[in-house]
Amino acid sequence: MAQKKTFEKELATNPALEFISSAQEETQPRTEETPDNNQPRYKRNYAVVEVKSKRVQLLVQPTLYQRLKEIATAEGRSVNDYINGLIEKAVRRHH
Repeated sequence: MAQKKTFEKELATNPALEFISSAQEETQPRTEETPDNNQPRYKRNYAVVEVKSKRVQLLVQPTLYQRLKEIATAEGRSVNDYINGLIEKAVRRHH
């Protein structure tokens, strides 16, 4: 009968495990004064530096997407960044 294989050596050298937080790590809100250099920094929320994003699926007509892409490219931005800017302006107007 074959012996069960263990993956202890592979787990010890797996670089992906550096990005997985343990349950023992303390979680606290990140602020401008205490950034974590391993996380991307989103500066639009000045109360807390957000390190995670929410995904929103948006369906648009192909011609509208092409126009958005042209405008974003002309401004040197990504389509995602351009749309985020538009949404942020709309939200600011309502508050």
